[in-house]
Amino acid sequence: MTAALLLAVSTQARIIKPVEGQVWWGYFNESDLEINEANIGTGKAMTLMAAIYIPAGHEQLSGATIDAVRVYFESGVESSLSNLKIWISKKLPNKFSDADYYQSTMGTLNAGANDFKLSTPYEISGEEGIYVGYSVKSTQGYFIMGGGKDTPNAFWIGNPEANMAWEDLNGYGFGKLAFQILVENGNFSTNCATAEDFGQNMVLQGQEASIPITITNMGENAVKSISYTISTEGGSTTEEKELSMGSLAMNASKTVNIPFASDEETKKYQKTFTITKVNREDNTAKKNSATGFLITLNESQPVTPVIEEFTGTWCGWCPRGTVGMEKVHEQYGDQVVQIAAHNGDPMAIEEYQSVINAFAGGFPSSYTDRQFEADPSFSSLKSVLTKAFNRIAPVSIALNAEWDSNAKTKVVFNTTTNFAYNDDNAKYAIAFVLVEDGLKGTGSNWAQSNYYSGMSTQSAGSDMAWWCKQGSSVTGIEFNHVPVAAWSALSGVTGSIPKEVFAGAPLEYSYTGSIANNSLVQDKTKLKAVALLIDRTNGTIVNAAQSIVKEKGTAINEVEGQSSMAGDQSVYDLSGRKLSTSQKGINIIRMNNGTVKKILVK
Repeated sequence: MTAALLLAVSTQARIIKPVEGQVWWGYFNESDLEINEANIGTGKAMTLMAAIYIPAGHEQLSGATIDAVRVYFESGVESSLSNLKIWISKKLPNKFSDADYYQSTMGTLNAGANDFKLSTPYEISGEEGIYVGYSVKSTQGYFIMGGGKDTPNAFWIGNPEANMAWEDLNGYGFGKLAFQILVENGNFSTNCATAEDFGQNMVLQGQEASIPITITNMGENAVKSISYTISTEGGSTTEEKELSMGSLAMNASKTVNIPFASDEETKKYQKTFTITKVNREDNTAKKNSATGFLITLNESQPVTPVIEEFTGTWCGWCPRGTVGMEKVHEQYGDQVVQIAAHNGDPMAIEEYQSVINAFAGGFPSSYTDRQFEADPSFSSLKSVLTKAFNRIAPVSIALNAEWDSNAKTKVVFNTTTNFAYNDDNAKYAIAFVLVEDGLKGTGSNWAQSNYYSGMSTQSAGSDMAWWCKQGSSVTGIEFNHVPVAAWSALSGVTGSIPKEVFAGAPLEYSYTGSIANNSLVQDKTKLKAVALLIDRTNGTIVNAAQSIVKEKGTAINEVEGQSSMAGDQSVYDLSGRKLSTSQKGINIIRMNNGTVKKILVK
């Protein structure tokens, strides 16, 4: 279809009710706003474009016709908007008039849904993918609405004409674009539901795991119930069970907890979750099952949680995270690994940007073990740490770090991991990080922006009292827990954990990282080495260890000849110092048979 500018005849957006054969379709559903709601923008007045993508050969939409679009705006934003344009294109356009189809709208925009009938219906051929979206101008900074869970193809934003390249927001935590299309003659089944794969999960022998699985209604009817079975690779299938879903609208998703029984052997099994019925009728979805793994363990290894806080000196609310992290350190010490990843300031490092891109939901924000998202206030961090300490961990990891020479330009990370189950297809890897305390500098980029300036402690919270008394820009700050160097921070070093692992058989690995050209490191005596054991099936941190960087020749593995405590073990602290007995916090236990365990004493 050739591009043509078409003016809508209506003077105000109105709600369009589908007639027979029509369905409002979108990745987004209004129920998504109950899960997550976000307004996206650049923080300043401008024109932005937003879109969804419909892939070629789409099961529901190939051959259908788009008759109208629905654009959602948050209440309070609509009065700032103008110049709304609708467009459809086989590629993301540099400006709306580059699209294959575009249309202007007139009149007042409303809070909530705004429906616009296409002057010329657009047929989806199915042979090529298309982008469907809109362009809108705003006098305020955040006005593109999103909600729900992130979903592929569900949210693009950009304005290349204003030097803002198109960006796929999937994975950034903004959910789906609040946008739908009215389609005619689509391929919609009545009782149809799919499930997302559920990754790798742990359970103790003789117990039950509650595994969250996301169910999506791919049919026209609301899903009120599903029936399902669980099968084990090379084993049996459970009896069919029914589960109430409330009333799940078309394209809406809901995460439900499904009980999985442990297996008799302590090993990893592939599990298949199959939705057999929807609303007590046969499930018509082509993909009616999801797969994942369940690992049965006879014991859980002690957990060292990892808090990754995302911050920046430019961020006026980030002092809240600074205070939260320091209070965590005061209460938990080395029982918790703390990493304050900076973005857009002198402490930002390229090696950690991939982690920030994948997990930062804003600034400040935090993830613990890349599983539990939380505001980095102390109360929120303490809450997720309770969950993290109670996780079931299938493997322990110990770390000794030392300089490779007196020049102190390279750090040697020596790790020992110990699995509690057998696996012939393990997908783990170790990431290595150096963090430093006490970083400071001069110049405006080192000054911490402070939006708490002048606030009362009643408004800001008692923890923020010091910041409330400071100015809007605070100089002379020393920044702690800052990653100054990292190696494969997002997914770990390939080959650091072998494919085949055995319960109780310790695995040793050594990695050397160079900081010879690192200009961010200020005081090498304040460095701490960190090892993150990453599950590559889902990107989470399974366990971690940390250690000061010792002089060459002082690592634990060089004091094996010393007498062992109680005749069969020796106890060391994280710095490699031998102890007469275990102490509060993390202790490293070296058995006489050469195996290493890490224990947490509370």
